[in-house]
Amino acid sequence: MTFLNMFQLLESSWTSRSPSVPLLVVAPLWRSLLHRSSSLLLLLFFLLLLLLAAAAMAAEASGRKDATITGPAYSTEMREQLMTEGNMKKDVEASLPTTPDNVAIRCRDVCRSYGKLKVLTNLNLTVPQGQIYGLLGPSGCGKTTLLKCMVGTLKISRGHITVLGKPPAFPGHEVPGKMVGYMPQELALYNEFTISDTLTFFGRIHGLTSKETQARMNFLIDFLHLPQKNSLVRKLSGGQRRRVSLGAALLQNPELLILDEPTVGVDPVLRAKIWQHLVEIVKTGKVSVIITTHYIEEARQANVVGLMRNGHLLAEGPPDAVMKQHSATTLEHAFLQLCESSDQNSMRESSSESETLEKSQTFANGRDESQPILAVGPPPAEEVPKCTADWKARARHILPKGRNIGALVIKTMVRMKRMPGSLCFQFLLPVIQISLICLCVGGDPKGIKVAVVNNDTYPPSSSFSQSLLSFLDNSSVIQVPLPHNEAFEGVHRGEYWGVIGFGQNFTNYLTKRILQRQVSKEVIDGGSVHVWLDLTNRQIGLMLQKQLHQAFQAFVDYKMGALAYLAALPIKFEEPIYGSLNMDFTTYVTPGAVLSISFYLAVGLTALSFVLERKEGLLDRCWVAGVSSMETMLAHLFSQLFVISVQILLMLLFILLVFKMPNEGSLFLVICLIVLQGVTGISFGLVISAGIDDEQSANQAALGIFYPNLILSGIIWPVECIPYPLRYVSLALPQTYASESLRCIMYRGWGMSEMMVWRGFAVTLGWNTFFLILATVILKLRT
Repeated sequence: MTFLNMFQLLESSWTSRSPSVPLLVVAPLWRSLLHRSSSLLLLLFFLLLLLLAAAAMAAEASGRKDATITGPAYSTEMREQLMTEGNMKKDVEASLPTTPDNVAIRCRDVCRSYGKLKVLTNLNLTVPQGQIYGLLGPSGCGKTTLLKCMVGTLKISRGHITVLGKPPAFPGHEVPGKMVGYMPQELALYNEFTISDTLTFFGRIHGLTSKETQARMNFLIDFLHLPQKNSLVRKLSGGQRRRVSLGAALLQNPELLILDEPTVGVDPVLRAKIWQHLVEIVKTGKVSVIITTHYIEEARQANVVGLMRNGHLLAEGPPDAVMKQHSATTLEHAFLQLCESSDQNSMRESSSESETLEKSQTFANGRDESQPILAVGPPPAEEVPKCTADWKARARHILPKGRNIGALVIKTMVRMKRMPGSLCFQFLLPVIQISLICLCVGGDPKGIKVAVVNNDTYPPSSSFSQSLLSFLDNSSVIQVPLPHNEAFEGVHRGEYWGVIGFGQNFTNYLTKRILQRQVSKEVIDGGSVHVWLDLTNRQIGLMLQKQLHQAFQAFVDYKMGALAYLAALPIKFEEPIYGSLNMDFTTYVTPGAVLSISFYLAVGLTALSFVLERKEGLLDRCWVAGVSSMETMLAHLFSQLFVISVQILLMLLFILLVFKMPNEGSLFLVICLIVLQGVTGISFGLVISAGIDDEQSANQAALGIFYPNLILSGIIWPVECIPYPLRYVSLALPQTYASESLRCIMYRGWGMSEMMVWRGFAVTLGWNTFFLILATVILKLRT
């Protein structure tokens, strides 16, 4: 039988059973392909996929049938108890309006894990529209994690969630966004803001006009009995801050209000007022409220309660019904009974291997772990809502919003304005650093003591030894005349950096060396200056050698006049092509130092930004309000760009005008390259703050890369001195080519047409782009 006959037989059999299956659509295509020998492998692959799909469908149908018919082998008493509780639960569910049209939040088989730690396990939850849902449970049971999954700041590992009809973070859906008001467990308020600044900030993010924000602000201040709107948040009491946080959640009149532990640490009077307000706002039926608390009895005021423990939902229903179901006088007593039943059931199920196997098989078919407690089967089979979004909605969802970026930039500027001391320090710090580098690094040592042993017997007024010593720079070299033994003992004691010695006939022998064509070795040795140096400090040793050479050249010029060239070395250094003969080490270090200061100050400005905001709950609150990670980073970039621009301007003024550093090239290119390095530093700081959770680790990461980058980037020593293969690492760093490029612009006067210049710009832009993308990816993965 040929492949074509086999396929025709398969097609006729399939069509007779399922005429609507899409196989008929693709059958003509496969008939044409079968006539080609090259399509045989493709046909086999298609048939294999078809068989696997049919097997999967059959297994799923069989699993559903088994899940409906079979169950765990409970004892007779346990089965009767579960049946009784199941009937009571059905009565409770009948009283809850849970049709798709009036359900605010629906969670089905929700799982969330942090590595191997399971926080949420097969959780099923339904929040009715226009009611207060009290999510109860002890600290650490997964309440906050569940709320973050609901608002879209955390992704679930398995299952599905719909919030106000669509999944969280669906393109075009304003959850997170304007439709949800979120009050985190932390206060999550900017201490430098006033009450007015706080509400105005969230009003900008939610797209409210100034008039709308002002109207809502006046209402909330009056309703929540807040102080004057110009009061600073840091000066408010704990209760007042909590009310401001609640006001920020209520500002835009959200359809869904999520309050995470709003009554923790609040006095009973304020707690009662918060609950009274929640009851009032749900009366219209348009607002749904989820409130989490571990104060169980205060949730009696909620319309529906969900009792949560260890990532499972133990019970869900009206408070009175839950208490009646378990014959309890208090909600806390009912919760205790549920916890005990859960523990007993877990022990009973783990005692038998067969029961454990049945349990695992049942879980594999999608049953909630909490169901044995209430003896309620899994929720009725529901189709996952299929939501579609057009390309415009997807584009609006992906592209950053200027409104949010502007609000975040204004927020940062206001915080800077409220901390003038810190801002001035940020502006002056780079000036202080570059001034210290120009003053303390690269200059010639001063006041170096050198012992002089002058045994020349010629009269001092006309001796060559005294004349040569007179040409030494007295500010750099301090001459100390000493006998031979004392001079060397002083060097051994560390009192002097060297010994300069002249023989007894130095003047006579030097005269013979100059005037006679042939002299003996004794004359050459006696007419030489003997120098013994302590070279443990290379810079001082090099300076002394340089000073002695310059002094001798000046001495020759003075004594020989026009014939001085006869005593000169046969190597003549002409006027340099670039730079000057007197260029010191400071001139070499300064360009790289400017780039390094701009880079690392920018890293310091941003390395702790996300860390502190995440720790205080500010970052989560902004994300729930609809701010994306890209918008957050761009706002940090733009706001910190202002700071580094002022820093760079002050640094350039000092190095060019105060310290007179040469600049032969375009000042515009100099500014652009330094600003780009600062922006790259901001981007790297964002990577650190996005990937690290605590301040100490962020500081260690920022400081840990400082010295390796400083040493390997050719800032304080040429890259050519670095051995291979470490030099390849050096060339890959963001400041190596940039430092070389800045030196070429300032000291050689080169422009963008030279490779050594544009290469520095290209590498800087490449690193900047890489850091921004990496920070965005890290934030996306972590949220």
